[in-house]
Amino acid sequence: MTPSMKAPAAHPHTLDIATEFAIKHRGAGLAAVAADAMALAVAAVGAAATETLLREHGSVHAQSFTFSTTLVRLLVSVPLLALLLAGSGTKWRLRTSVGEQLSAIAPPLAIGGLISLAGWRLASGAGLVRAPAPDALLIMCAMAFVTVATVRLAQRTRPRAGGRRARRLLIVGSGLVAARMTEHFNTRGDVEVVGFVDDDPLDHTGCVGKLRELGFVCERESVDHVVVCFSRSQPEELIDALRPIQGRIAITVVPRLFDVLPVTATLHDLGSGLTGISVAPATLGWGPRAAKRTMDLVVASLALVLLSPILGLLALAIKSTSKGPVIFRQVRVGRNCQAFSMLKFRSMSIEDLVQHPTILPGESAKGPFPKLKDDPRMTSVGRFLRRTSLDELPQLWNVMQGEMSLVGPRPFIPEDDVWITDWAKRRYSVRPGITGLWQVSGRNNLTFEEMCRLDSLYVSCWSPGLDLRVLLRTLRAVVARSGAF
Repeated sequence: MTPSMKAPAAHPHTLDIATEFAIKHRGAGLAAVAADAMALAVAAVGAAATETLLREHGSVHAQSFTFSTTLVRLLVSVPLLALLLAGSGTKWRLRTSVGEQLSAIAPPLAIGGLISLAGWRLASGAGLVRAPAPDALLIMCAMAFVTVATVRLAQRTRPRAGGRRARRLLIVGSGLVAARMTEHFNTRGDVEVVGFVDDDPLDHTGCVGKLRELGFVCERESVDHVVVCFSRSQPEELIDALRPIQGRIAITVVPRLFDVLPVTATLHDLGSGLTGISVAPATLGWGPRAAKRTMDLVVASLALVLLSPILGLLALAIKSTSKGPVIFRQVRVGRNCQAFSMLKFRSMSIEDLVQHPTILPGESAKGPFPKLKDDPRMTSVGRFLRRTSLDELPQLWNVMQGEMSLVGPRPFIPEDDVWITDWAKRRYSVRPGITGLWQVSGRNNLTFEEMCRLDSLYVSCWSPGLDLRVLLRTLRAVVARSGAF
């Protein structure tokens, strides 16, 4: 055997540890199926009770089954639905939104419901057994959509024994991307970064082993998830290190071209065992643009009406606690580089509005735009408005006027616009937004380069679905006050 063909050294207990991994995660998989089955059983009880009530009030014309008889027939479908749901779990993803969780649950429930309905029809047609009413199966699947999602989300956020957080994460590789990932995950309450493994790290701080020791580090540290970032090791060495844990521990790979891969990118089979990542072109035709503008007008108008009492209270608080106008108007650069007047609730005293933050003491945000984390110019009410992002609410009127959108790149003042050059200027091909990928990905905690990358991703890969996801994530970011100051 030539030196280049020499087999990599293996730990004498590789098979034993691999078996332990398989047993541990097989048990976790069975527990997840059992949890789904319990949620389905709860849905069956609810469906049987609903069906019984509807029949007693004459709302449905079904066979005269009692509650217990209907429940037994519905429970027959639980094993089938649980097995179909077993392949739809998102438990091992690092981040799963409610929408993604529901999207994963819907197809198996729909398919399982149709199969159950067809099976009962065949059995009833053959005279073997009386089938339950189709309404009962429909109600059961609809209730299961809620109960299964609730149980799965509860499992994901539930702390483990011994005070451990929900997930222990190990990073493969070192460098800027690995450091960024570590910083990001350490700010989350459901993830604990135990360290990283690498053969040639830039900094040994936090290194818990070499690549060849990956499997044993995972077992020693009780790792639940491995994230592969960039490493100076050869691809073959990375693959050899990952193969022993493949299929036993969740693995997430940060792609080399992450700058052009948004969250909407999809995986598909290219053939011959090759997996491709595809990014659809931005849907910027007249139809999608009209849909986006319609959504802006509907949501903004409803928000202005529903939030009018809150807007009034905030305006009263600003006016009664400090001198000056309630609304602060500032020139910003919008779509096609056209200037417009952006509205905000005033959060600073009028005497200090002209003072630039570069001459004030305090810790500033990252990037070229000076913004203090504890700005002494802010009023007491203004500090609350900034922390809760309520100072942005007047921009709903900018949306109504067509100057802004609900989702889009954040508009800059003309003085800061000079920093936007080259490919980053693509942000001006769409309306600026009240919120965007930057706001839901870290806001002021991100660097200027990261902000430009996220804005470019949004313009390149915009879709109505992406807007909805950003809006949902915005609600979570506002509640968590992530990066707001």
